[in-house]
Amino acid sequence: MPTLAAVPRSAIEWSDAFRAGEVVQGLLCRRPEPGESFYIKCRDYVSIYPDGSGRDDAIKFDRKTYARIAGLCKHPELGSLVKLHWYFSYGELTPDEMANQVGRDFIVSQGENELVSLSHDTYTFAERIHSLERVINMTPTVISFPVIDAATLFARGDKTLIRSFNMNNPTLERYELPLSCVFSMCTETCDGQYTLPALGAEGDILRWCFRCNKWLHTTCCERSNAVEVSLPLPRDTRPLQPQTVEEAVQMRCGNRVQYGPFDWLLWQQLSTLPIQRGMPGLNYVLSFELIVSKIREEDAQNGCPNDVQEYLLENIGVAKDIALMPQEALAMLQGWKPEDIYECPICGNDI
Repeated sequence: MPTLAAVPRSAIEWSDAFRAGEVVQGLLCRRPEPGESFYIKCRDYVSIYPDGSGRDDAIKFDRKTYARIAGLCKHPELGSLVKLHWYFSYGELTPDEMANQVGRDFIVSQGENELVSLSHDTYTFAERIHSLERVINMTPTVISFPVIDAATLFARGDKTLIRSFNMNNPTLERYELPLSCVFSMCTETCDGQYTLPALGAEGDILRWCFRCNKWLHTTCCERSNAVEVSLPLPRDTRPLQPQTVEEAVQMRCGNRVQYGPFDWLLWQQLSTLPIQRGMPGLNYVLSFELIVSKIREEDAQNGCPNDVQEYLLENIGVAKDIALMPQEALAMLQGWKPEDIYECPICGNDI
């Protein structure tokens, strides 16, 4: 263990110490409790608790903070060091702490399970890390959100706050969202087009339009009279597909297809689902956008697969290291009955 005199005491000293170490891709974090050691690597998300040395640590001893590992090294004297990229969890920032309007809008839109990136890195001992955390890194403007459970944290990969310096009050801690992190969503008249509604709040539902390649808030769309969503046209090379249950039975009996009528019916049900992010009545973001998007692509290219259940389990898109099993997610998908179809306000597509 390093002596007190060897411990860096400023940001510059920490940076110099990290550069003097040998860069490694992974480290073993040793914990005092037997069997509690764990392995960390670059880009892992981790949590840290106060170590008792800060001014408010006595009253905030259980405050959990989150970071992502940006670098690891082994110093000849200090031992294992980590470079941490920091995040804010829900409730840590208020709109009043934001220096620009788009930043205030962004913080209002933060989901309860969402972490917000801060363009600020620090260094510390690897032993300070309390535990690994499962955090999903997603891009709001594209199809990217896996199936998660209520305990899974997520972060928008295209949004990072920066510290804002106030010349009139240099000690005032404020943050802003740079315009370089602002990307248009939904329609030009949508109030939330540059951020998002509160991800996970009931009623905040998004639908994907494959023609516009855009997410649209259902509150910005008119309800459609269509009985099913618009689908991509099948490829010219797609094998002949049955159009009715009777045809599915005949083609199966004639060995022209390997799937039965029940598989075909299930495939028809799933291939006509909307691509949606968020579910009414849930306080977290549940989305089957990855699997429904893949089903549409597979249906347009090859039609119904020989083994529908096997295809679904392989492509259900459950996030790694969460308690939700693929079979449970698949049961939720098969039981999902979207209430409405909407009309895309841009192209008129039924979504």
